[in-house]
Amino acid sequence: MSKHGRCVGLLIFFLLLHGLVLAAETQAPLANVTIAYTSISPQYAPVWIAKEAGFFKRNGIDVQLVYMRGGIVATQALVSNDVNFINAGGGGVVDAVLGGAEIFIVASPINQEPQVLVAQKEIKEIAQLKGKKLAVNSLAGPSMLSLKMILAASGLDPDRDVSYLATGPSASRFGALQLGQVDATTLTPPFTSVARRAGYTFFENIPGMKEAELPNAALITSRKFFEAEPVAAEMVVKSVIEGIHFYKTEKIKTPAILKKYMKLENAEELQETYNFYVKMLAEKPYPTAKGIQTILDWSKRSDARKANPAQFINTQIVGKLDKQGFIDGLYKK
Repeated sequence: MSKHGRCVGLLIFFLLLHGLVLAAETQAPLANVTIAYTSISPQYAPVWIAKEAGFFKRNGIDVQLVYMRGGIVATQALVSNDVNFINAGGGGVVDAVLGGAEIFIVASPINQEPQVLVAQKEIKEIAQLKGKKLAVNSLAGPSMLSLKMILAASGLDPDRDVSYLATGPSASRFGALQLGQVDATTLTPPFTSVARRAGYTFFENIPGMKEAELPNAALITSRKFFEAEPVAAEMVVKSVIEGIHFYKTEKIKTPAILKKYMKLENAEELQETYNFYVKMLAEKPYPTAKGIQTILDWSKRSDARKANPAQFINTQIVGKLDKQGFIDGLYKK
């Protein structure tokens, strides 16, 4: 080989070596993030999807999903930095912030109330629930607030006209209804499908509830994590937004993910669950001041009356992705 050829060969070798070094330097390790979700409910599907479809990993974060039953436990874990995000109802955020915690909602995929009031077959009007017993998840938290809102919108005093039995999640509440231990409860799919087939009375489209906003399945983080890991925080929100888009557009793959996380085998129940939530999930999951105000209005804390809803939310990441055209771009593909 000529001297010129050897020089060219060496140059190419060093250029390739330099490229490999640069590539290694730019392939930064994935950021580790832990997200807790508080119920085995399809309203948390965007987070499940972001994990299963690889959105988190593609966006540079290695996410561990953990189930923590109930918003109070999960909120405590967030405040103590045991997890980086929680997917929970907004009520726990309000109580925690009023108590001095530095956490806030960064995205809210569902700002409506997904629960449906279901009663024993002989009850044909909500007014007949006066003096009756209703099953609730717990005596505090988003599901309890939702039920009180439904009752109040229907003309009942939720604190005086009915009594409550705390039985746990939807499966337990429906079981209590079946056993006749309670007269009514709130349910979401897939339990609504079973209840319809059994002939229970449904109270839907209650006046006043459609206009109401309440942050359900809110994505919540701490100020500490948000400021220390701004890129990771943004990528979590971005991935969840991609999860929402996936839910709305992947009509075959999404029920398969619901089936995995919810251990749900019945095809009809899966389809009803998918159809119910596909209309509720917001393409642009801005946390809203109106939703927080709903919680503040119902709170029994004296300091809630003076609180500013803006202190409980941070729209910076969703706003940035929206302004960049990222969200609109997903739906144009």
